[in-house]
Amino acid sequence: MSAGKEEIKINENIDVNELKNITKFNKDNNNLNERTNRDYNNTLNQQQDAINNTLDNTLNNVKRTTDEATREIPRYTQRIAEYQEQTIQTIKDIASDFIEAEKQVISSFQSQVDRNSGNTNGVWDLYNPQRIAENYAVMVNNFTSYLLNTSNNSLASNMRVYNTALEQTRDNLKACAKTNTNCMKSGEQSGNSQNRVDE
Repeated sequence: MSAGKEEIKINENIDVNELKNITKFNKDNNNLNERTNRDYNNTLNQQQDAINNTLDNTLNNVKRTTDEATREIPRYTQRIAEYQEQTIQTIKDIASDFIEAEKQVISSFQSQVDRNSGNTNGVWDLYNPQRIAENYAVMVNNFTSYLLNTSNNSLASNMRVYNTALEQTRDNLKACAKTNTNCMKSGEQSGNSQNRVDE
């Protein structure tokens, strides 16, 4: 063979070998891309499953906790009733102690009036122990009623305020979640628009 023919044959062999290598590279590259895409999709699916499981578990925990709290309502109601009974008993004790102290004051005052009743200036005659006792009785009754009403009203008022605060918190969290969702959707749409422009 001449040098020219050998050169053509070598070039043909190189060209055929290069084509085989390119074809093999393309097949290997396609297989790699398919495996990479499949692995990427599997990873995304696993992550989404993990996120969903976490959120579902959290929701189940919240439901379990609120169900337990609902079952505890009778116990809480009993505790509130006990606190109210204790408050009423304390108010009753305050009134009793005050009345006992006033009895002693009036008794002492009565003895002063008795000792000075013969006095000609008549100052002690102006103070009638019966009238003083009646005034103290009215004052103690009013004070006791005030304490009872305040106790019951403050409990009801605090429960209303607390419930209103919870409702406002719920509404604020809904608004915050909606804002976050809208922000994410807006960012997603903006990214999709940018990708279309880049293409």
